[in-house]
Amino acid sequence: MKDKHAILEMIQALEMKDGETLVEIGPGLGALTTELINFYANSPINIKAIELDIRFVDKLNNMFKEISNFEVIGGNILDWLPQYKGDNTKILGSLPYYITSPIVHEIIKMENPPEVAVLLIQKEVAEKISADAPDSSYMSCFVQTFYEVEYMRTIDKKEFSPVPKVDGGVIKLTRRKQQKIKDIKAYQGFLHLAYSNPRKMLNKMFKEDERNRASIDGEKRAQNYNWEKWVEAYTILR
Repeated sequence: MKDKHAILEMIQALEMKDGETLVEIGPGLGALTTELINFYANSPINIKAIELDIRFVDKLNNMFKEISNFEVIGGNILDWLPQYKGDNTKILGSLPYYITSPIVHEIIKMENPPEVAVLLIQKEVAEKISADAPDSSYMSCFVQTFYEVEYMRTIDKKEFSPVPKVDGGVIKLTRRKQQKIKDIKAYQGFLHLAYSNPRKMLNKMFKEDERNRASIDGEKRAQNYNWEKWVEAYTILR
């Protein structure tokens, strides 16, 4: 990404503090990484960059070999996140559009989920994740159950090289302090049921007894309820 102002805004939104660890997802050629180093070189903030392409790993190691608090780790972020046990972590990344959802799911399911994540993703997906009723979706309700979501800005596709077909969107995720969901996999299944056929009314998804117990209006569609209602319904029905 070439928009330096947007990069600085993303970094500042992390509000890093001494002793915290910053994980950058997919540094690639180092556009974000270079500015991170400008901010935090040889500081009490630990920076870990996770990169799949070994060519970029070698390049970044050579670029920043004098930076004591910077580490490049070669590997697949989807494999790395479930194994990472560190706390006081924040995440920054420009995510490949085609694996945005799996990465966001893995972030939420981490043993110690990050306090803050600032992510550059496809604009349409960013808007979907930040949406409220009556335009909620499985993704918005799932993410917002665990994180407050702020849509920060749109990034014109011309700011990328090569130029993609769609614009990007930056979102900031801030972890909610109170969390009632312990079995994330079961909750995912419940939300998938609710949104399994978004065009149908909820009397097709839930039995009358379930609707009555959870105060679900059978004449509404899943998109008419926000995450709070689905947490309440899950707690009652499951």
